[in-house]
Amino acid sequence: MKLMNIQILILRLALAGLFLHLGMGKLHEGWLQNPDHLKEALNGFHQKATGYQQIYLEKVAIPLADVWSRLMVIGECGLGISLLAGIFVRLSSALGLVMVLNFHAATGNLFSLEFFGSPWAALLVAGLLVIFLARAGHWAGLDALFAK
Repeated sequence: MKLMNIQILILRLALAGLFLHLGMGKLHEGWLQNPDHLKEALNGFHQKATGYQQIYLEKVAIPLADVWSRLMVIGECGLGISLLAGIFVRLSSALGLVMVLNFHAATGNLFSLEFFGSPWAALLVAGLLVIFLARAGHWAGLDALFAK
């Protein structure tokens, strides 16, 4: 295994742990059954929202908060498991990119330079993009078995 492969494996496993931690935290807080946590956050973002963020919140995020709450838990846990096992890594990292961009659309960071000032936003997008482009599941992952 080349050094670059080891570095990408470390990145994949670190992001797996992060997403599993986030997803399990939401699971323990009851986000699958009760979307109130998400609704409170979205309403807080809406009070300060302008432009595209306001449109996004009013048309997409707030009306579907019940669905988004469940999808966030399932998506974060699923992405973490996928990255940890190295299975369907390209698909899950692409969906993870959409998920992260969706989160930052709700906060408003996506529509401003704040996106690059946030430690989470740019780093998560860059990490998931590297994992997607590098086919990271092929190193110490189940994707390697399915490729044969």
